[in-house]
Amino acid sequence: MKRHLIKNLIGIGAAAALSLWLAACATQTSDVAYDYGNVDTALRTAGFRARQAVTVDQRHQLQNLPEHQFTIVQQAGDTYYLFPDKVHGRLYAGNHYAYRAFVNNEKNNRLRREGALVFERDPSNRADNRTVVIWHGWSPFQQWE
Repeated sequence: MKRHLIKNLIGIGAAAALSLWLAACATQTSDVAYDYGNVDTALRTAGFRARQAVTVDQRHQLQNLPEHQFTIVQQAGDTYYLFPDKVHGRLYAGNHYAYRAFVNNEKNNRLRREGALVFERDPSNRADNRTVVIWHGWSPFQQWE
């Protein structure tokens, strides 16, 4: 009986150590480089469409856009948000709803990294989606630590 209890404690300790080690590895590599794969997924999920720069003029215009920033463009009375991917030679374009969905998603991901439980009230409603944030502990209050 005592031997069985010791084996269980060792197993639990090993599992806890492994999970802490994996979490530490994940956080160490998260900000190493700009990850275009994650940005591509986030932009497409938000509703942006990607177009490859095919002509010389398109490639030149793509290179003139600011890196890692949105550019607002008016065309035919509509507002579009452009995000360049110079590495892969493509341009993402989206409307106001796509831009707002992307910004809210990035904010929600930041809150999750800070320890909040975040979920969207109605993800299918792109026009009026609200986010619910629940804090456990006092992790958002950096000055209190």
